[in-house]
Amino acid sequence: MSNPFKGIDARTESDVEQKIVYKLLTLSAPSGLGYNDSDIRTKTDIRKLKIDKGTKERLYYPDYAVIVDGLPCIIIEAKTPGENLAEASREARLYASEINSSYPRNTNPCEIIIATDGQSFELSFWDKNSPEVSFGIDDLDSLNPLFATFLKLASKKTITNRAKELLSSIRSTALYFKPTQMLGGKVTVNETVGENSFGANVSIEYKYLFNPESLADRASIAHNAYVTSIRKQSHIAPIDKIIRAALPNTAINARSISDTRIPKEIFEQISNFSKIKNEICLLIGSVGSGKSTFTDYLRLEALPKSVTDQTLWININLNKSPLSRTLIYEWIIDQCISSLKSSCPNVDFDTIEMLKKIYSIELGRVERGKAALYPKDSEKYIDAIFAEIDTLQKDQKSTLNGLINYLCTGSEKLLVIVLDNCDKRSREDQLLMFEVASWLKQTFACMVFLPLRDTTYDQYREEPPLDTVIKDLVFRIDPPPLEKVIYARLHYALREIKSQHSKFIYYLPNNMKVECSREEVATYLQSMISSLFQDFFFKRIITGLAGRNIRKGLEILLDFCKSGHIGEDELLKARQSLGEHKLPNHLVARILLKGKRKYYTDSESHIKNLFYAQDDDSLPDPFIRVAILNWLKLTSKTYGPNRIMGFHKVGSLVAYLQSAGHASERAIEEISKLTLAGCILSEAQSHDMTKEDLIAISPAGLIHIDLIRNIDYLATISEDVLFRENQSARKIADNLIGKGPFKIDSRQTALNSSTVLVNYLKSYHEKFFLGPAKILNAEAVQETLHIPELVDFVNRASDNDEIYKKQVRFEAEYPEGTEIDGTIVSVQQYGFFVEFGLNGRGLVRKVTQQQGNLQFFNTCEQGEWVRVKVGKYSAQHNGFELKLLSVQQNQN
Repeated sequence: MSNPFKGIDARTESDVEQKIVYKLLTLSAPSGLGYNDSDIRTKTDIRKLKIDKGTKERLYYPDYAVIVDGLPCIIIEAKTPGENLAEASREARLYASEINSSYPRNTNPCEIIIATDGQSFELSFWDKNSPEVSFGIDDLDSLNPLFATFLKLASKKTITNRAKELLSSIRSTALYFKPTQMLGGKVTVNETVGENSFGANVSIEYKYLFNPESLADRASIAHNAYVTSIRKQSHIAPIDKIIRAALPNTAINARSISDTRIPKEIFEQISNFSKIKNEICLLIGSVGSGKSTFTDYLRLEALPKSVTDQTLWININLNKSPLSRTLIYEWIIDQCISSLKSSCPNVDFDTIEMLKKIYSIELGRVERGKAALYPKDSEKYIDAIFAEIDTLQKDQKSTLNGLINYLCTGSEKLLVIVLDNCDKRSREDQLLMFEVASWLKQTFACMVFLPLRDTTYDQYREEPPLDTVIKDLVFRIDPPPLEKVIYARLHYALREIKSQHSKFIYYLPNNMKVECSREEVATYLQSMISSLFQDFFFKRIITGLAGRNIRKGLEILLDFCKSGHIGEDELLKARQSLGEHKLPNHLVARILLKGKRKYYTDSESHIKNLFYAQDDDSLPDPFIRVAILNWLKLTSKTYGPNRIMGFHKVGSLVAYLQSAGHASERAIEEISKLTLAGCILSEAQSHDMTKEDLIAISPAGLIHIDLIRNIDYLATISEDVLFRENQSARKIADNLIGKGPFKIDSRQTALNSSTVLVNYLKSYHEKFFLGPAKILNAEAVQETLHIPELVDFVNRASDNDEIYKKQVRFEAEYPEGTEIDGTIVSVQQYGFFVEFGLNGRGLVRKVTQQQGNLQFFNTCEQGEWVRVKVGKYSAQHNGFELKLLSVQQNQN
C-alpha cells in the first residue's frame, strides 16, 4: 500500500499540524488512526496549565488532544521541522501528568503522547521518559512494522477499548437496579392495564371522526370539521408559539398560505390552467400538519366552482406504494387507472363501446391503416381491432392515457393527481416520489399535487430534482392549533351522536354485552377532552408532544380515552356528569406517562425518561439525554450549516457530548431514540442517521425539558431509572406497592419518590460522573446539567407540603432502628399504641412480636412503660411501626 503522506511539503508548524497530524488522525485504518472530527480538540478549546518548576515554570498547552468517551486520551505536540522532539515529548508528558492528577486516584486517561516535526514521529506513555516507538515519515505505511506498532497503540479502536476499561474500573463490580425489577420478573415489569371497554369501543366506533383513513371519511371531515390555519394570529398560546418557532426556512423559500379557509395564494396559480398543466404543485409542511386534510378541503370546499368544474382530482395513497424504483412507476399508473374509474361509478369501463372510446386515438390509427384493407363487417377487420384493443389493455401506460383523453381532455378538464402521504416516508423515499411526480407530469396530461415535508424541501430545494419546480407553485401550510382541531372534531362527533338514535353497545372484559344511551358517549368524550385541555399543564404536555403533528395529537387523545387506568368509578362519573367531570390530575398524569403499562416503562411511553441509562454500558450514564436536549435548546437560536436556524450536525452534538463527559456510542444511540420519540427533528426524517445529518430540538423535546421540574414526572420515571444503590431502588419499589409511608397515589408518595431520585442523581453525579474532560477550558463546554437546582426544586416542593414535612421531621427525629422508652396509651386486641418523646406515636402489633413477649399482650395496661424499636413511619396511620424490646419497671 502506498504512503499517503509521501510528497507533502510541510515547512512550518502549521503545515505539520494541518497537512500531516490532522490527516494522520482522521485517515481510516490502516492508513491512519481512524478518529472522527468529534474526537479531536485543538488549541482553542484546550486549557493552559503551568508545567515545570522554578525558572522553567511556564504556561503550556498542546496542539491537539483526542477525547474518547468523555476522556482525554492522547496529547499531540507538533513542531516545526527540525525542532527537538525529545523536549516536545517531555512538555506533553508534564501536561498529561497535570491532567491525570485532576482525575480520581488510579484514573489516568491521558496515556499516549505523540510528538512530531513532520519528518519524525515519537509515541511515548505519559509515565515513561523514553519513546515506545519512533519512525520517520517514509515509514507511514501499513506494511511497515514500526507504523503497525504505532497504530496498535494509538488507533481509535485501541483507545476506545482503553476508555471503556477505565470507566468499567470506576463502575467496579457494582450491580444496578430498577425499582420495577424488584417487584418480580419480566411478567410483572411488563404488566399492562389493558383498555377500559367503554372507551375502547367509543374509540373504535368514532375513530373515523378523529383519525379518518378512507376518502369518504376524509371528505366528511373536510365538509364538517375543517379548522382554518391562519398564519398571523394576534392571540396565540405560549406552547403554540414554541411550535411555530420550530418551523424551518420554508417561510422564506415557499409562499405561506395566510388563511387556509380562503387560500387565495393557491387560487391565483391554480386558476391559470395553461401555467399549471404538466407542472408540480408542492404543499410544504410538517408530518401530520394537516396537508392531506387541507388538500381534501381545497378540492371539496375552497376552490371556486369555475375551477372545480374544470378539474378532476384523484388521490393516490403512497402509504401502500412499493419503494422499489422498478415497481413504483407501474404501481402509480395502476393506482391512477383505478382512481379514474372509481371517479365515474356509473360507467362500465369493460364494455366494448367504452373501450373504443378510451382507445379511440389508437383505434383510429388502425382503422385508417391496416384495418382499412378490409370491409368493416369482415372478420379480418374485427380481428385487427381486437388485436389492437388486446395490446392496449395490456399496456397500462396506454390505458391511463386513454382514460385521461376520454374523461379529461375530451371534456376540457385538467386532471390533478394528488400523491398523498409522501411526507411519512424517509428523505430518500420523498425524493424518489418527487422523481415519480416529475415523470407523471411529463408523461401524462395532468398536474401533480405533492405534499412534501418541510425539512426535505429546505435541504434539497436547490438540488435535483427539487430545483426544477416552479417557485410560484410551492406553498407552505402551518398546522392549526391542536386544541381547535380536537374541539372541532368533538363538536362534529356530538352532532353525529345526536343524530344517532340507536343504543351504544359495548362489551365488558368478560364478554358481557352492555347497552347505554348515545348521550353517555357524548358526555364521556367531553369529559376526556376537558380533562386534558381545561388544565394548562396537561394541555401544554399533549400539545407539545404532538408538536406540529396534529395526527399524533389525535392518536394520543384516542389512546387516552380508552386507557385502562380509568377505573369503573371514574368511568361512571364521566358518563353521567353531562360532560362536566374532569379526571383527577394524578390520574391524567398517570395515563399520559404510563400509557398501557401498570408501571412506567420508557420504551412504551410517549413521554421519555430523561434519566434513562443502560446497564450494559461500561459506566451507566443517566445524564446524557438531558445533555442532548439542553444543548439543542441552547443552540436553537443559532444558525447551523445551510443557514438553517436551530439545525446542527449530529457530529457537532457528539463532539460536545464527548467534551462534557459522555460516551460517543451512547450519544449516537440516545440521539436516535429521542429522534424516534419525536423529541428531536431530523432533516433525514429517520432515526438512523449519520454524523453529517442535521437535527434540531422539537416542541416535544422542549416539553420534556420543562417536565424535569414536575413532581409527577420525576416520581413516575423513577420507576424505570437505573439505581446503583439497592436501598434507593427499594424505597421507590415500596412506594409502588403501598409499603411506603404514604398512600400509593398520594402527592406525598410522589414527593417521596422524587426526593429519593434527585438525591440519588446528585450523589451519582458527584461520585461516578467524571464530568467535562479536564483538558478543556471553561468556554469549550457549556453547562447543561443542573442537578443541584433540581434537588432544590424538589426540596422546595416538599417543604410546601405539611403532611410530607411532618413525616420527614418524624423520620429525622426518630430514625429507623432507634430504641426508646415510651408509654402505652391504648390497648387493642391486635396490639397496643405507644407514645414516646414529644410527638412520637406508634403501634406494636401482636402478630409481629417474638414468642417470649406474647404473654405481655394479655396483661398489659394503659400507662405502662415499655422499650420499643422504631420502624417505618406511616402517614396513612399517623404513626410508626414499633417492635417491643422489653417491659420497663414502674417509672415511679
